[in-house]
Amino acid sequence: MTCGLSVPLEFHYHLAPVPTCERVPMRSVFAFVLLIASVCAPADERAPESDMQGGCDTYKWNMTREFNLLHATPWMLTAQQARDDEARWTPLDRRLELTLAPQAQVRLLTQPGRSHDATSSYAGLLKVIVPRTSTYRISANQRLWIEVVGPDGVVKSSKFQMRTGCDKLVKSVAFALEPDVVYWVQLTGSPVPDPVLLITLDR
Repeated sequence: MTCGLSVPLEFHYHLAPVPTCERVPMRSVFAFVLLIASVCAPADERAPESDMQGGCDTYKWNMTREFNLLHATPWMLTAQQARDDEARWTPLDRRLELTLAPQAQVRLLTQPGRSHDATSSYAGLLKVIVPRTSTYRISANQRLWIEVVGPDGVVKSSKFQMRTGCDKLVKSVAFALEPDVVYWVQLTGSPVPDPVLLITLDR
């Protein structure tokens, strides 16, 4: 769906035109703008706050794979502070125990979709490549902001789940990705420097 507005080029009035401010009430214009903004927002922005509450057993997705991975041997990984073509690939299907830097020290690839205090939060970049065309989940145990940047810019998330009462994984965001493409996962706004992250195939 495109977010531009298509306006007919021809209108024929048989009566004297009414001033625009009377023809379209400002309340209607404001409501329409809010509707367009909600449609164009990322998937996680559209989720109602009530849908984010609940424990680990209230996820609408099957999170069994993700919860089981939390018991696996952790893979220690220091996130990049800037894009580096020589950086290691981030493994999939692993419990990633990350080390992030203060956000003010990270050269972000895109403006975060949500602003955070760079002096009190942590950020980092992860280099990722996937084996096949599919949708992949990126799940975290902290309420941080997750974005994926590809060669053509930011990849829009396709769906989102958050459970603020889950002490294992707070959120999971899904992205449609292609093989043989270098992606960067940009993490911002983490309240801690050592979050746990999982990158798994959406099932």
